[in-house]
Amino acid sequence: MNKIKRMNKKGDLSSLFILLVVVFALAITAIIFSKVFLMITSELKDNDKFSDNTKATIIKVEDNTIPLLDLLIFMSLIGLMLAIIISCIYLDVPPAITILFIIGLIVAIFLAGMAANVFSEIIAEPELATTAAQFSYTNLILGSHFPVIILVIGTITIIILYGKTKSRSVET
Repeated sequence: MNKIKRMNKKGDLSSLFILLVVVFALAITAIIFSKVFLMITSELKDNDKFSDNTKATIIKVEDNTIPLLDLLIFMSLIGLMLAIIISCIYLDVPPAITILFIIGLIVAIFLAGMAANVFSEIIAEPELATTAAQFSYTNLILGSHFPVIILVIGTITIIILYGKTKSRSVET
């Protein structure tokens, strides 16, 4: 049983890749959703069948959607980062995996750079540019800062995983 427990302790490298994919996918989905949502609400506002009160409600929802989605992406990033840090505290990883973790971190930073470039190309599309410009946190996170965010989280993860004191009682 003890051998199985040791074999399943791979560190928290996969969590970095999960963070990268989730934040990127959430951002792209939110921007596309916002564009479609704004197109639908503009049609609804022009419809004469709705009362002024209904149109005012549509405008209010329209005004709050993009800031809330932007905040959702930011809070998702913060939540995933905290989850990685908390899970690192409870993992017991052998120091031999440090080199593999560092190599994986370099790959994650490279992928984050690629994701930032893809994100920049997507938001530069004329159809999405005006909607994407309203996502201030998302543009900041997934702009040129995304590889730096992954580097910082990876470095904190390495420090927590391998900087813990190994004061355990010897099993007999």
